[in-house]
Amino acid sequence: MKFLKDNTIVDIMEAKPEDAEELLELFKKVGSESTNLIMDHNGLDISLEEERKYLKEANEAITTKHFVAKVDGKIVGDCGIKGHKASKTKHNVDLGISVLKEFWNKGLGTILLEHTVNYARITAEIKNVYLEVREDNDFAIKLYEKLGFKKVGVMPDKIFLDGKYYDELIYLLQI
Repeated sequence: MKFLKDNTIVDIMEAKPEDAEELLELFKKVGSESTNLIMDHNGLDISLEEERKYLKEANEAITTKHFVAKVDGKIVGDCGIKGHKASKTKHNVDLGISVLKEFWNKGLGTILLEHTVNYARITAEIKNVYLEVREDNDFAIKLYEKLGFKKVGVMPDKIFLDGKYYDELIYLLQI
């Protein structure tokens, strides 16, 4: 149990396969609330069964984990890491995070990221945590840098939105 800045109680836990439907709905909602994510109002392009399978596999894996933030039993945010499978790169994970707009600026993103990074730190397998962020997402960039992520690269013109191209920045946290 953690407290947000407004004293709302939030629980962070590993997502279970039975959370799949609620997570897919969360992705649709956050995708419609922000243009900073790759997904839009359609959420992720996967089926309920595929999401359940992913969550089951994440529960059994070490370098792939998916955490959810719940307020009053409802999922309001998520953060996950996905490990690489190739033996030469299996020490790397990619991180993704999303938070419902009503919980922005309340500390939920920090809580989710800290929880996920702390998990990565206790594994012997994870050395590098990577994430991508759109170049103009100053709020997220500030959060990532506060937690020790360093900018290590740029993918020019990766995002096309409203007639304009945006660079995607690559950030790394070495464990």
